[in-house]
Amino acid sequence: SAQSVAYFMLDIIPAKFAVAVLFVVACFVSTAMGTSVGTITLLAPIAAAVSQTSGFALPLCIASVMGGAMFGDNLSFISDTTIAACNGQGCPMKAKFKGNFLIALPAAVITLVLVLILSANAAGDKVIGEYHLLQIVPYLLVLVGGVIGMNVFVVLIGGIICGSIIMMATGDVVAYNLLANMGSGAAGMFETAMVAVLVAALCGLIRAAGGFDALLYAIRKVFKGKKGGQIGVGMLVGMMDIATANNTVAIVIANPIAKQMSEDYGITPQRTACLLDTFSCIMQGIIPYGAQILVAIAAVTEMGYQISAFEIIPNLFYPYLLLVCFLVAILMPQKKK
Repeated sequence: SAQSVAYFMLDIIPAKFAVAVLFVVACFVSTAMGTSVGTITLLAPIAAAVSQTSGFALPLCIASVMGGAMFGDNLSFISDTTIAACNGQGCPMKAKFKGNFLIALPAAVITLVLVLILSANAAGDKVIGEYHLLQIVPYLLVLVGGVIGMNVFVVLIGGIICGSIIMMATGDVVAYNLLANMGSGAAGMFETAMVAVLVAALCGLIRAAGGFDALLYAIRKVFKGKKGGQIGVGMLVGMMDIATANNTVAIVIANPIAKQMSEDYGITPQRTACLLDTFSCIMQGIIPYGAQILVAIAAVTEMGYQISAFEIIPNLFYPYLLLVCFLVAILMPQKKK
């Protein structure tokens, strides 16, 4: 099915725009669904198929999908990170979105330009193979369901059921092989699950031993003033995310500390919520043991391709540019009211 979607894409658009389209679609889908992991699960196989059929580098295709997924995860009203940050700081989601969007949009636009430049210079040839429109239906259902705001689990499960029925009805797969593929897919996620459990356990040990308290003390000692306080809040949640490998958990842990810091440094609640959500998403998007990058690697591996996290990380333009844009927004002079 992913191969059919890739051939269909390359049939209706110029090949040099394929990677840029992946980034834009990932932005919209993640914003609508509120989950970066769900978006990567859906689009990573298509990105791998686009790479194979067009000749673009696989790390660039996967990184483009991941960048778009993190854009939506950072801005979506139904994202767990947005909800956790706004609830923890007691600010309306619209206020947080307004400030966040004005900083994230330039990063996304620059990322899109970079992807277009790299795609134009890449030796990607338009290779069109045979595709079946019927096999594209599951992906269209998932995309439409995500855009209209349906529950992410309902959307993904519906897509799986629809795809299974179509593949068995057309004779492309039998029920036995379908069950075998489900088993191998679950087995492929074993390493991801084990890493998540290990990181969560280490996080508990660090917190019990006073590691987070020591981190807060160091941040307060180093950073002074309102601008320094904002960087300190960003570093706080970023370090929490490195320790937990989960941006939502990092925000929940950092929320009470960040609220106290916002009062000490005179930072507004919506600004603090933006800092928590953005810096946690930045770190989550680039750490090699985060769920997003592990899910992307697992999805690609299931299709028979080989890729490592350290091949993807240099191509993750959006998280790096988002960091730059937010630091510029923090450090630039503010107009006095």
